[in-house]
Order: sequence, then structure tokens, then C-alpha cells
Amino acid sequence: MFAYAKTPAFASDPFFTRSVSAKVLGTLRNPEYQAKMAADPHFSHYPEFLETAEKNFKRQADAGVPYGFGTDAGPPGRFPGYAEHWEMELMVHAGLTPSQVITAATKNASEYLKAADLGTVEKSKWADLIVLDKNPLIDIKNTRTIHSVYIAGNKVR
Repeated sequence: MFAYAKTPAFASDPFFTRSVSAKVLGTLRNPEYQAKMAADPHFSHYPEFLETAEKNFKRQADAGVPYGFGTDAGPPGRFPGYAEHWEMELMVHAGLTPSQVITAATKNASEYLKAADLGTVEKSKWADLIVLDKNPLIDIKNTRTIHSVYIAGNKVR
């Protein structure tokens, strides 16, 4: 939540702003709201906590500890649809490759859910997928360049 002690950069990102209300954007830009976030007595420690978490995550991934993907969507400050892309970005920032992150968000996540029919593109599997305009293996932010969306093999966007 320490990201909200000032106007977060994503509050101007069209990928984010097209999916939230003007009220949410107003809250994110509100100095009173920002002051409330910064007033947390542990606020000054949160950036170092994140840095430690990133280092520990990378160390565990390198050691072979299984990992998946999920943003704990629901609590304040988590924006479904955007938070997943931010989480992927944070995972790359922690030292994982874009390929590792995409695998965590697809194959690994479906394995954790024990959903064998999901997570990879294979014959006989459920075909929910996105087609991107740019390669996310070059830059994980390219997951935001969504060209089309397929659900159960049917194009919906």
C-alpha cells in the first residue's frame, strides 16, 4: 500500500485508467488519501520489506522452491485485471525472466489449482488465451498489448 502515499505512475496509464472509475482515480490522486497511507507508523519500512521479499523470492525460485501467481485481489489497492500485470512486472524486477513469470501465471498457477485442463495451450485443453501485439519475452510490460482475447476457443475481443 505504500505505493499510494503519492499518485502512483499507473494512475496515468491508459491500460489502468480505462478499467477504473473516475472516483477511484480521484481517490488515488487525493492528497488526504495519500497522507493517510503515509501516516502508517511502519510506512518508512515498507520499501525495504518489498526489497527483502523480492530477494527472498528470487533466492527461493533459484533453489527450486515451487511458486505460482496471484495478487490477492479483493483488498483495497488491488485492481483485478491490472494488478496481475503489475505482479508480473514485480516478479521480473525480483530477477525472474519474463518466461519464468509467464509460466508461473499460466502452467504453475493451473497446477496449484489442480486444474489439469488449464495453463498450457495443448490439444484437448480449455482454450482461454490472449494474443499480444508485442513479445512479452522481450519486455514483460508487453502483456498489456492485448490484441485479442479467446475464451473456450472463441474470440471475444
